[in-house]
Amino acid sequence: MTYATKADIETLWGADFLGDLLPEDVDGDAAVETALQFAASEIDAHLSARYELPLAMPPAILVAPASNIAVYVLANRHSSLTTTIEERYEQSVELLKRIAEGKAGLGAAEPAISVDGASSDSGAAFFADPRDWRRRWP
Repeated sequence: MTYATKADIETLWGADFLGDLLPEDVDGDAAVETALQFAASEIDAHLSARYELPLAMPPAILVAPASNIAVYVLANRHSSLTTTIEERYEQSVELLKRIAEGKAGLGAAEPAISVDGASSDSGAAFFADPRDWRRRWP
């Protein structure tokens, strides 16, 4: 599952951006789709630390990171990397790291969090040692 579309990239980066980024001899639609798949894989790698995948409903908060990562992949692939593309990529990865660490969330549609094979709606998890009723003598 991808978290963004070609139209999302065009909305965030400008309508002519992909045409300027990609060489003329490249099938733009196929290249963008491949880049979006790479972006989804990178996002899933971060989210899998905290959430059960695939997400039932892709949160809107992931559209910008997916678009920025896909653009970074395309720019690296075609030697068109700029400082702006690299900065947006780094910001996107930083957001994904914060989400994976629980310092940021996925918004209103926050899914259940994976806790050792079980799930929790609130994200809270409680762990304790087994009870020990034996007497201890000094």
